[in-house]
This record gives sequence, C-alpha cells and structure tokens, in this order.
Amino acid sequence: MKQTSMYVSSLSLDETNPRLAKKTTTLEESLAALLGDSPEKILKLARDICQHGVNPTELAIVVLEDDRNVVVEGNRRLAALKLLAKPSLAPTEKLQRQFAAIAKNNEIPRRVAVVIAESRMQAEHWIRIRHTGENGGVGIVRWGPGEASRFSGRSTPTEKARLFIDAASSWFSEDAELVKNATTVRDGRITNLGRMIADPTVRNRLGISFDGDVVLSSYGKEKLKPVLAKLFQDLAGPVSVDQIKSKEQRQDYLQQVEDELPRLADRLDEPEKFSKAGEDGGPVLTTDGSEADSTPPKPPRRRRPDFEKKLFQGVTLRHVSLRTAEVLGEAQRIKLDEMPNVAAVMVRAVVDIVVTEVAQQLGWRRNQDTLKGRIGAVLSQVDPAKDNPDLSNAWRFSQQDDGALVLKTLHSFVHSWQSAPLSSEVRKLSLAYGPVLMKADELLAKKGR
Repeated sequence: MKQTSMYVSSLSLDETNPRLAKKTTTLEESLAALLGDSPEKILKLARDICQHGVNPTELAIVVLEDDRNVVVEGNRRLAALKLLAKPSLAPTEKLQRQFAAIAKNNEIPRRVAVVIAESRMQAEHWIRIRHTGENGGVGIVRWGPGEASRFSGRSTPTEKARLFIDAASSWFSEDAELVKNATTVRDGRITNLGRMIADPTVRNRLGISFDGDVVLSSYGKEKLKPVLAKLFQDLAGPVSVDQIKSKEQRQDYLQQVEDELPRLADRLDEPEKFSKAGEDGGPVLTTDGSEADSTPPKPPRRRRPDFEKKLFQGVTLRHVSLRTAEVLGEAQRIKLDEMPNVAAVMVRAVVDIVVTEVAQQLGWRRNQDTLKGRIGAVLSQVDPAKDNPDLSNAWRFSQQDDGALVLKTLHSFVHSWQSAPLSSEVRKLSLAYGPVLMKADELLAKKGR
C-alpha cells in the first residue's frame, strides 16, 4: 500500500460501510446514516479536528472503485470533514447550525493523509485488526487506568509547568526570593504558569522549549534570570488567571516585562538542557548533554505527519511563466519544520507573484492595488459562487471584512521583525493557498486555448 495525501473533496464515503445497517446511494444518505441516533459523536470529532487536526497516527485507507476514491477505513473522520466544509449536507437544520458554528473561525483541513490499497481484500486485514479488539496482541491493546494516568501526567501543561519550575529552581537555587515565589506558584498557581508555558508565543520569547521531560533554554541562565524572577513574582502575587487568560492578554504581559526579557542577540548557539537525572533525583544542567551520563534516554521527538512537510507540497503550475514556475519550485524545497521563517516569507512571495502574473496576463485592471484585492480577483474568477470547499479557507483568510490573515500575518512575515511564524501557521497558509495557485494556473490554460 502507498501513502500519500488527497483533497477531502476528492474522497467518497463507503456506501457499504459495516457501520451502516444497509447500503446507501448518496453522500447525504451516507452522512445521515453515520450521524444516526448519536450525532454528538461526529460533532465531538469535528471539534477535535478543528482544535488539533486530523489524527496523523490513524490514516484513512482508500481504494479506487468506479473512478472514485472510496474510503474503506476512516469514514467517520471523512464525514466530519465533509460536514465542516459544507454544513448544509447535514440532515437537519439543527445539525447544520451546529457544524457551521464549529467550522466558523477555525481552519478546516482540506487535505488528509491516506493509504492507497489496491483492493478491499488488501485492506481487509488492517481494517479487521483495527476494529475487532486485541486479537491476541495483533490488534490495538487498550491502556488500563494506570497507563492512561501515567501518560496524562507527562503531557499536560500543568506537568510541563512543574518541570519548568524544577529547572528554574535548579538554575537559580542561590536566589532565595525567586525559589520562594516559584514554590508558591507550584503550590497554588501551577495552572496559571501552565497557561503561560502552553502559549508558543510566550515560550518563543522566553527561549524555552520542551523535548519530552527535558527543558531547553536558548539563553544563558543569567540572561533569563530577570524575566523569570519577575514572572514568578507576578504569578505568586498580583497577576491572576483573568489577566493572562487570552492570547492577547499574554502578549500584553510580555510587553509589560519587555525590559526584563533577554535580547534576541543573546541566544546561545546550543540550548542549555535541564532534566531530572541520577539515582538521587538531582537535577542536571548541561550545554551539550555529554556529561549527563545518568540522564534517562530522551523520548523520541514527535514527528510531524508525512504530508505537507514542504511548502505548497503537491502544487504544480504548468501555464505560468518559466520564472514563476521556478520560484514555486525553489520554494517547494523548503522544509516547513526546519525553516519556518523562510517558508513564511515565501508563502507571501509565491502567492503574490502568481496572482499578479495571472492578472497581468489576462489584462485585469480592477482590484489590483493590494494583495487582498489581487487574491480576491482570482477567487472571484475561479469560484464565483463561493461553494468550492477547497477554496473556502482562502476566501476566509483573505476576503473577510478585516482581511486579518493576509494583512496582518502574510505582510508581517515579510515586514515585521517581531513576527515569529510557527511552522503550523505556515502549513495552514500553504494548504489554504495551494488550491488557489492551481486554479489561477487553470485560468492561464483557458487563455491559451
């Protein structure tokens, strides 16, 4: 079987799905049957997909039947995605409103990782062990309560905050006031610190990251000490959860402590690492980890899904100019997780170059003064009814009333030295605008004919 990624709109539900009591004949009928008497399960799945994305550890299995890409494993996920993309497919007005509410202001995945099977027979073994219990250890062996508890204890923001306090208390053990405030936070305000540490903007500015049970600091501890002393003092005292609840409030807090933050120029070539190690449970602080022989092996770094590792992955332009095609080709060599800053700049550049070339070749004059206008002109040509689910994110990102994502994010990637793009953020933009680039290329193909 071959792994790849496919657009949700190109995938079909299995009309003979074992979950269904009888064979269905239409998409709407299949969706209604999957929703059944307990639609809240699909609703919860839809919410989880909006918050975390499609589970990359459980790939859908697809077979080609009658020129259709039929999903023989993963129909609930596909149903949730289709209902998020087009809530009007739901069988009742209430469900339509519910799916529309979930989809509003969320990024809906338009492509999913799948495995292509040659036939249902080839897929049968994997479907069987996925759904029929442990099968003597061949299938999925469920965790018991103890295993689930141990896993949750390692991964929650609260536990990361506790690990962070351990690191800070070790780094600054000579500072009684800082350690006292850190202890106060641990004993009564740990969730507030967890809220701060869970925010990637806060972690990025503090230069703090986590690799399993290891805390990494991109600054030397003396450079980091002023802001950590202030942070623990504030959380132990006047700063309540209501003052750091939203992302905007946490950004405001960072501005308030700007004078205590380390300078970006002081970043270390290699981060310092903190972990609990040794038989006595004492902490170990290293710069390269070589002397910490007693440190338990670090857990493997979580890997991204195999799909969308690179910018505009899978996008092909055949009718633009050679130079534009070369720009895209060079941009597609950028690995999103390794070079998010370069990828962020190139998202903006590639989109602008393509839509500008299309407008000029086709002789458009209206709405060409801004990037928002140029993207809108292409979208209006390729999707005048605004009903193509592959383009819905592009419409929302660039043509909503305030044009927030384009004007504030795409522009800031190029023009703001304070912008710190996340690879996940760039990936969403790449997924949203990839279909726009291909549709724009099709406009030039029509001109050629």
